[in-house]
Amino acid sequence: MSENTTRSGAGGHPELAPLKRLGAAVPQADFWIFVGLLALALVGAAVSQAEDTGGRYYWSALVLVYAAVSIGRSWLQAKGQGGPAWTMIQSQVLHWLGTLVAIQTVLFFELEGITDRGPAADYSLLLLALGTFLAGVHFNWTFMLLGCILAATAVGLGFADQFSIYLVTLPLAALAIWVVYKRKFG
Repeated sequence: MSENTTRSGAGGHPELAPLKRLGAAVPQADFWIFVGLLALALVGAAVSQAEDTGGRYYWSALVLVYAAVSIGRSWLQAKGQGGPAWTMIQSQVLHWLGTLVAIQTVLFFELEGITDRGPAADYSLLLLALGTFLAGVHFNWTFMLLGCILAATAVGLGFADQFSIYLVTLPLAALAIWVVYKRKFG
């Protein structure tokens, strides 16, 4: 065994050693990223129902946050495996750009008076749920679970008031956190 292999722990590639060390902390990082993204979405649901703007800027910013996390996580994974990251980054940028454009279209309808604030916020959350779910299908399974919770929240907000939906969404969120925790650490 060469000295580089022994020191780097990355199959003789010293430049990959930092990524391998980061890989040891990835399950814990994935868990906390999931919890953070879920919390941001639940705050967004509350903001959408409480503000006159329907959370217009919040949903747009949240898409960018979700995109940055998804792209960054996938880039680290591609680099850790020694594969090319450019194709994956291209796919993800287009994926999240499509989600952002769809949400902006709904928010434009709200601005023009075609739809009201409440439904526009619900549709925006539903589009974010779809984009997040599909990111999970193609890039990272935790996004799929997050997308399901976002969809349940959007459907619930369509039928119930803000307080009632949290009686359903918070237990679902707790269950999802438990599932991700068990998959990452159990």
